[in-house]
Amino acid sequence: MTIDWSTFETEQGSSVTNDTISQTQKLLGVNFPSSYLDLVTYSDKSSPEISSFPYDENESCISEFFEFSPDIRPYTIAWYARAGGTAGLPAGIVPIARDAGDYLVCFNFNKPSITVEIFDPNSSSLYFAANSFEEFVGLWTE
Repeated sequence: MTIDWSTFETEQGSSVTNDTISQTQKLLGVNFPSSYLDLVTYSDKSSPEISSFPYDENESCISEFFEFSPDIRPYTIAWYARAGGTAGLPAGIVPIARDAGDYLVCFNFNKPSITVEIFDPNSSSLYFAANSFEEFVGLWTE
């Protein structure tokens, strides 16, 4: 499924290369969904204007996607996913973005298909959002 990222008022601009993708996936030991990789190659560190979504009887929106990089420095995927990087974060959960309340939007790689879940760093709770990244993007509204 090809997503037109401009419909979410996402500014184009990315320096993510196939090498960056390979290094990051190898470092984290995961293979990201192709639709998510399409986003980071279209707009790394994106902040879509249209990104409100429901989850677990709540609603939020994307503040920003984290930089897609194997470099362990603040605001990169590798920084959040590193051992001890996010207190209480279960193994197999990889933060990709944060919402307006500083909850983390994550991929859950512990399931047969990669789901999108919301991680509350204050309570270490996970909340289901969508069965796939494509489904998650399909939830976005103004």
